[in-house]
Amino acid sequence: MRVKSFLLFRFLFLFGAICLITSCIKSDNTDLDTKVRFFNVIDEAAQDFYLNKVLVSSSIGYGSNSSYIVTAADKIYTVLAKNTGTQNLSDSIIETLKVGRNYSVYYYKSSAKDSLLKVIEDDLTPSQDSARILFINLSYTLASKVSIRNETSSLNFTLGNGQSSGYVKMPIAKSSKLSFNLVDSTNVVDTISYTNFNKGKTYTILIDGINKGGSKGKLRERLIANN
Repeated sequence: MRVKSFLLFRFLFLFGAICLITSCIKSDNTDLDTKVRFFNVIDEAAQDFYLNKVLVSSSIGYGSNSSYIVTAADKIYTVLAKNTGTQNLSDSIIETLKVGRNYSVYYYKSSAKDSLLKVIEDDLTPSQDSARILFINLSYTLASKVSIRNETSSLNFTLGNGQSSGYVKMPIAKSSKLSFNLVDSTNVVDTISYTNFNKGKTYTILIDGINKGGSKGKLRERLIANN
């Protein structure tokens, strides 16, 4: 009887531990691994991305991103970006990627000379009555911070280069149309219609700026559906 009681206790302990781990996960990834994707936000050479010197995503051009790749979790990774097909290091960052999480790695510029990698955890937890949106500004060419608001101004904040908002819940209605403008240029406004969003979905809105030609410094936005 003692053996049976011990085996029952061990089973219940392991089951409880698994439930505790999965209850803490804020992603669509419920396996004992982690997922990571890569964005290139610099209008220059395409990039190859490495995890601990292993090539995991190649030839990611400006304005593009990879799909999520699966890798071992709860490890410390050195993330590298290199110009495609070369050993020219663009930047590196050390990051611990935790079990059951989703991450995005952004390659962007903080100034004309400084290229950086930035890692953000993607919280893909759905909200049944609204969309959830992460706003991130990764453009050094914009002359000022970017103002973001909806029609009722219930959503109303500004972001500078390298800043992100955290996930914002937004009901789906006509009043949810999003407007973007540079703080020092209020007469030039970009918009994203509420019809681009759906309840229960998560999105990233990547704010960028044109950095070449006659339109240099002009605001642009990229809407990415995450699930």
